[in-house]
Amino acid sequence: MPASDTRFLMVGAGGLGGPIAYALAAADARELALCDPDVVELSNLQRQVQFTTADVGAPKAEALAAELARSGYPRHRVRALGRAFRADSAPELARGADILIDGSDNLATKFAVSDAAVSLGRPCVIAGVVRYTGQVLSIWPGDSGCYRCLFEEPPDEEPPSCAEAGILGA
Repeated sequence: MPASDTRFLMVGAGGLGGPIAYALAAADARELALCDPDVVELSNLQRQVQFTTADVGAPKAEALAAELARSGYPRHRVRALGRAFRADSAPELARGADILIDGSDNLATKFAVSDAAVSLGRPCVIAGVVRYTGQVLSIWPGDSGCYRCLFEEPPDEEPPSCAEAGILGA
């Protein structure tokens, strides 16, 4: 299915979500929903290229939507969802998306995205980066394993966050 016919849900509008959103906009995605509850912080700017100092304090989803509009992507084709993607919010937030993409910075969200994709029968891509390493997983319900197939359950303790462990910037 070409991007111009596809509705994407991008969970996370930070260091992974921003560049992915640029790529989807450049591919002329039919619709792009940006889901992120966080605000832009000064410490984000060295690795989150979609934001400037003028965005500090603004909701990330809204700031990224505005940046995509400034870059020429039609504003009416992007939705800023300033909410957390969790099991209880997943059905509402994922409704209408053809493909789910996760670029969040916590495991609970990654499990929620995978679970939603499996329950809806929609493909998804889950990506993560910490320190100097990254990983990506494509999930095709019915044709491949899912996040729970690999990791079963979230760990009892969340691993260090990006803010705690750091990420090598560009």
